[in-house]
Amino acid sequence: MMPDPLKSSSGRLLIIIIVIVLYLIANAGLSPSNRKTLSNAGPAPVSEVPSAEPKPMFRASFINEHIPGTISHVSSIAPAGKDKMIAAWYSGSREGARDVAIYHSFYDLITKEWSSPEVLINREQASAELGRYVKKLGNPVVISGPKGRLWLFYSSVTLGGWSGSTINYKISKDQGKTWSKSRKLILSPFLNLTNNVKNGHISLSESSFILPVYHEFIHKYSQVLLVSNIDEEPYYEISRMTRSMKAIQPSILKGSGERLKAFFRNMGTGPDRPILRSDSDALGLRWSDISATSLPNPNSGFSMTVSANGSFVGIINYSSQDRSDLSIVISRDEGDNWKRIAILENSKGQEYSYPFIVKDRNGLYHVTYTYERKKIRHVVFNEKWLMAKAGGID
Repeated sequence: MMPDPLKSSSGRLLIIIIVIVLYLIANAGLSPSNRKTLSNAGPAPVSEVPSAEPKPMFRASFINEHIPGTISHVSSIAPAGKDKMIAAWYSGSREGARDVAIYHSFYDLITKEWSSPEVLINREQASAELGRYVKKLGNPVVISGPKGRLWLFYSSVTLGGWSGSTINYKISKDQGKTWSKSRKLILSPFLNLTNNVKNGHISLSESSFILPVYHEFIHKYSQVLLVSNIDEEPYYEISRMTRSMKAIQPSILKGSGERLKAFFRNMGTGPDRPILRSDSDALGLRWSDISATSLPNPNSGFSMTVSANGSFVGIINYSSQDRSDLSIVISRDEGDNWKRIAILENSKGQEYSYPFIVKDRNGLYHVTYTYERKKIRHVVFNEKWLMAKAGGID
């Protein structure tokens, strides 16, 4: 009769040794923290293995080709779904001409290519949708609002110049494939004139956002438009930001806490015009008096956003005289001090203007701007490139 190995001391010792060896093999190369991470996750597919530290990345291309005898101006850009961006701008024989139409194009984040530009709305379509005569169109601002809906805000003029403009909007619930009819924003009891738009929005909740707008007729000043109840008939109200006669086209950023920081185009006179600023500690209900920044401004629009580490990033004309220099600036203290870190364009006598900056869902920065009034330029860069440039020029 064979002895039972589990009852003999040598047999029990052998089994203990085998168990220890198997345990060590199973856990070889794993630290306690790694085991804790993997214990609930199961085997990770190859696509989920963490990649190497991203390298600085910067790319530039044109969205549209120049057509002789036409201009392209005032662009904006926004995420459109998981893997696309949408850009909008206007083109025509000249600014304010009756043949000006608002165009749009889609950027594929995978192939890194732009689709062929198509008309999103022209003067005749706007007249039909709004039920009134439209003389000219301008300033398209496309945003990705709450619940992933795309909004297109644009200005239209029935009589006179831009000081007689009104703001209209269209909504897309399918990432820009189809759009609602244009609706007019009623922002003033007096003929609803003189309102215009330039920069992007700030989301407040799942059903509301604020959009900076500005007033041009007689008195020039900036306002905040609150849009809410977006599931049904949108509710909106407007409040004044400034009483300055020269601060328009605000770019609003989120600061710490509930603070908002606004930066303005300076329409004042004089050789050394700075970008202006105002702060709010009540989510836009109250604003401080206008003050000057250290940044120059040649009476031109600009755009700003917030980086991953909370720095303010701006795309501006770095000049008080003209729009020939387009640069990237950064502030690490919410706008108190600024540094120029990169030059996107700098050709004397040319115009590079009306930039728009936004981040996609992967954290990449997308910038569009007017290139010599002929085409729309698209620039994309990552956080690594931005931070590497942060040690650059002043």
